[in-house]
Amino acid sequence: MHTVLLSKADEVYLEKCAQEHSFSYGIIVGHQADLTKSIVVHLARNNEEDADLEDLTDICLTTSDINAQALATQWLSASKMCPGSFDVIGIFIASARPEAANEQSDEFKNAKTLFSDVYNLLLQSNSSFGVYTTDMAQTDYVFLAYSLADKRVICKNYTYGNGGTFSKLDHRFVEKPFDWIQIECNYDLDDVIPIVDAARRINIEEQFQNIIMTIRKYLIASEVFLQNEVVEDTIDLQTYIKKKKLTDLDKLKTSPSSNSATSATNTTAVPAAALPLISSKEDSNGNVIRASIVMPVKCQLNSPANIKINEFNGTLRMSGMIFSRIYCNSRNTIADVKRFVRDDVLRSLITRIQVYCDGLTDPHVSNEAVYISEPPRRVFFSIPADGANSSSSSSPTASNHSIQFSEYLFRGEAPTVAVAQAKQVLDVELDPEAIILDAEGLPEDGNFTNSQPDTDHSDETRSMKSSMPKRELSRSLYMVGIAVALLVLLASVALHYAMAG
Repeated sequence: MHTVLLSKADEVYLEKCAQEHSFSYGIIVGHQADLTKSIVVHLARNNEEDADLEDLTDICLTTSDINAQALATQWLSASKMCPGSFDVIGIFIASARPEAANEQSDEFKNAKTLFSDVYNLLLQSNSSFGVYTTDMAQTDYVFLAYSLADKRVICKNYTYGNGGTFSKLDHRFVEKPFDWIQIECNYDLDDVIPIVDAARRINIEEQFQNIIMTIRKYLIASEVFLQNEVVEDTIDLQTYIKKKKLTDLDKLKTSPSSNSATSATNTTAVPAAALPLISSKEDSNGNVIRASIVMPVKCQLNSPANIKINEFNGTLRMSGMIFSRIYCNSRNTIADVKRFVRDDVLRSLITRIQVYCDGLTDPHVSNEAVYISEPPRRVFFSIPADGANSSSSSSPTASNHSIQFSEYLFRGEAPTVAVAQAKQVLDVELDPEAIILDAEGLPEDGNFTNSQPDTDHSDETRSMKSSMPKRELSRSLYMVGIAVALLVLLASVALHYAMAG
């Protein structure tokens, strides 16, 4: 039977929610450790209606009073902030009354209807829901109910379909904090996708959806290397780390004779952090395993019979880098690790496109224009494993027990935007200085203008839509200045002859 593992910090958080608000609800962020165990990573109370209910402390709220729309909005927002190895796996409620954790009560029965309503809203409001993964979409979810009156916790597995069903699900509180293995990857985007739409005005959002489906197809066909090596999918991450350490120790022992004396004296004192298991980027985060995604040759994705040469009215060029950072459990297989890396890249790309499209006033542009888009960049912030929601505990440095979520900022946006989102969505207090901004850099303006061929600038029918300075504008100002100077010169000459005559 499947088991959900919770930390003592989760129990403290549930008790706090029930004490301070009498009735609370929110989302569960979790991680699939193996086929039989899931780990609760973070609990986030929904505070959407706090302002409306601050004067209604005497009213006893129940599960039927939960705003499904507010819960679905929080669910989607948190999914965008999670690394690829985590996901929103369910809903929790915390109440001061015993009925919340009583399976025979009406309040508990209403939870099934709530789950069904939330899931339907997720499907209706987001076309990409379920496409965040390169694997099968999730269909089973967790419902957790906590009663402060009798300190009781019940956990159920919810399966969507035919109104939804609850089934038995074990849970266990773990004394020790969960250890996480950090994996990082840089995914370079340098692809050209044809625009199939023959209309004069094309929809940018629809073209971005084509980008998502194309990159998803590439990622599914890709191979993920760990430390520049092909690793067998069936072994777990803990076994891989042990084998890698032994291999690196053997390499140190068999080093050239010129270093034999030094090796002999230092072999017994070699710490784990000194081993080349991890990237050279050693910092206070501990050991970081480097992953790399190797893409197949594009023409190999299709059979030779399907390869054709066609003409298109335009192309989409993607250029840039996606930084990926995920956290895995030692029980995860290498196949899981590779899937998590791919999912994180895909989720980050989808989130950037969604955030960018949400800010468009008009999604339609002419297919004769050169249109440059600059999606937001990814920033990170730490969530401590002890469940503390204070700004002092959220710092750029993290231990082996802490994890990091992400947010997306446009050029010129301050870190306070990420702080506000973390509080609203994840119920975490952050210091703006704790936001890690240097994971991804800002693109240089010259990379866009110099990438266009010279004919684009000489064609007067084309227009450049961009937030960056335009060369045509500078050239026009220069010509206007010359014309004004010539007019002044002619006026002065005419005035001179008039006075002389």
